[in-house]
Amino acid sequence: MAESRTLFSLLMGLPWWISVLVGVMLFGITQLIFPPVAPFMALPFVVLAAYIGYRQMRIISPGVADARLKALRAMSWEEFSAAVVGSYRRQGYAVVPSTGSGHDYALTKQGRTTLLSCRRWKVSQLGVGPLEELAAAITREDAYNGACLCAGDVSAKAREFAASKPITITTGAALATLVGAVGESGKRWFER
Repeated sequence: MAESRTLFSLLMGLPWWISVLVGVMLFGITQLIFPPVAPFMALPFVVLAAYIGYRQMRIISPGVADARLKALRAMSWEEFSAAVVGSYRRQGYAVVPSTGSGHDYALTKQGRTTLLSCRRWKVSQLGVGPLEELAAAITREDAYNGACLCAGDVSAKAREFAASKPITITTGAALATLVGAVGESGKRWFER
């Protein structure tokens, strides 16, 4: 059965200027029919366009994402883990190295603990095994949720498993955005 979608959810997946265009068209039509309400009919679309534009500015291009992922794969564990820890600390998380199995770090923010698994960031395809270990660690340590970072692809079974558990998989452009820009040496990290 097809999932029903609203006009706003459809516009969220399109470029920002399409929302502006819809708002202008709605303003024009309403201006002809009942002028006093025309600005109020267009306002939600203008606000939506601003939000979509802001989100699209924060997303990196596919070419930049590919270059960053290539640089990530070339890093040693020490370099990669330092970049990941720095990224989460900039977001306000307290980061503590793992003392147990199934995860590499415990991230704490606002009283909630997220277990982070990122040791297998270089694999070409992430399978379900590391996610099962992470799920067991979440249960064992009574964490709020888990996150797994991977620069490669994710198998269908792994995605299905993560969808049934409180686990988020970060890969591709999302991982490149999370970690930030890499200097040519692959060692110099800074915020975008």
